[in-house]
Amino acid sequence: MGNTCDLLYDGVFMLNTLSLRTKLIGLVTIILVAGFAATNILNYEVSKGALRTTILENELPLSSNNVYSAIQADLLRPIFISSLMANDTFVQDWVLEGELEPQRMVRYLARIRKRYDATTSYFISAKSLRYYHYGGIGKVLSETAEDDRWFFAARAMKEPYDVNVDFNYQIDNSITIFINYRVTDGNNNFLGVTGMGLALDSVAKLVRTYQDQFRRNVYFVDPTGLIRVHANPKIAGQINIRDMVGLGDIAGTVLSKERGSYAYETNDDKILLTTRYIPELKWRVFIELPESQALAHIQRGFVRSLMIGPAVILVTIFLIIYTINIFQRRLERMAVTDKLTGLSNRQHFDLSLSQAIKRYQRDGREFSVLMLDIDYFKAINDEYGHLAGDAAIQQAARIIQEHSRESDLLCRWGGEEFMILAADCNAQDAARLADAIREAFRRTTFFADTPTNKVTISAGISEVRTSDNEDIIVSRADTALYKAKENGRDRTEIA
Repeated sequence: MGNTCDLLYDGVFMLNTLSLRTKLIGLVTIILVAGFAATNILNYEVSKGALRTTILENELPLSSNNVYSAIQADLLRPIFISSLMANDTFVQDWVLEGELEPQRMVRYLARIRKRYDATTSYFISAKSLRYYHYGGIGKVLSETAEDDRWFFAARAMKEPYDVNVDFNYQIDNSITIFINYRVTDGNNNFLGVTGMGLALDSVAKLVRTYQDQFRRNVYFVDPTGLIRVHANPKIAGQINIRDMVGLGDIAGTVLSKERGSYAYETNDDKILLTTRYIPELKWRVFIELPESQALAHIQRGFVRSLMIGPAVILVTIFLIIYTINIFQRRLERMAVTDKLTGLSNRQHFDLSLSQAIKRYQRDGREFSVLMLDIDYFKAINDEYGHLAGDAAIQQAARIIQEHSRESDLLCRWGGEEFMILAADCNAQDAARLADAIREAFRRTTFFADTPTNKVTISAGISEVRTSDNEDIIVSRADTALYKAKENGRDRTEIA
């Protein structure tokens, strides 16, 4: 098959298919990119929503439950000890006897503090308003003193005890709990207040754990909204949640419910919040987590996916282009190739002949057309069958191909007919080519069972002329072939 004609036809075919292929690849690329982006964004949003729900409904409430459980565990012991002190007959009798020998009370409080490893232990007399503690006798309380109002509030309260929690910034930021227990006689007369202070070590540990390890912000808020306990000493007792950006908008709702999960916007982040009311303290524990921290690993995964995605898309597009090119070459070959013989088909020959005529009209490059036909082919089919006939056509194609030039375009014209487009070849040269092919036919055994039955071929030749078009030159070659048949077959005629 001639390289010149192949390249010529392939170029025309490529021009016809390049636009379609480019559009197809472009469309596939757009679909892949859009699908990848949409899938990743959708997955990110779904994951973000699911994680936010999990944090608000599970993780943060679990954290608040842990804090609450720790507070309850730490409260049981000081409340129990303070109750024992308030109901101790020594304390009651000592007060009723007139608070004689004050050092007896001091020693008693010291023993209590040491035995139970308390931060402090104390007793305030309702009669003398003296403040006794494990280290000695303190001041006398005054109803007008701001620092002493807690005692007079305890005197008026109906509950047997009051819990006061403070944040000790001098001792490792530990939370300290004070139990103020009312002391009464057998007639329920108010004798004073006794109590003790203990460090809420487990709560402090939880606060540090959540803040340092899990990056949760833990603080306690009283019913008015004032932050009473916070890791930052500049915030505790100084800031009300009603005045905070974002949180202030939902403060009323938060303080009206015993527990809940919320989300609010600050200037630079979205905060996930869960709250729980602690009746023992009459405060609410607030546990917060910035959404940006919660979603950090999802965002990193999203970014990694965006980085990997283009590479995957490029590989996919490359494979698509590679596959398309393979199938395109196959389709091109199928479009120009005769399936039975592997030679060019008539469509390819027609296009190549048209281009050869134009080239001849442009620069005078001559060529010839050879039309060849297997003699008595119908008899071959009748005697040996159609499968043998097909085999004979395939053998004929091989012979023609073996004895043609590299620059010649070979074509199965139809049935048992073949065409050769011989570039740079006049009629006499074409005749010598046809004769060589006919000689090769005569030397070839087509049927092994009947080697004496030879297959011959006839040829008609037409050299291009100035006024030729495709139909004219083919018609002349056909006329020459018909003449060869009439003159006895197995011969070459020139039109």
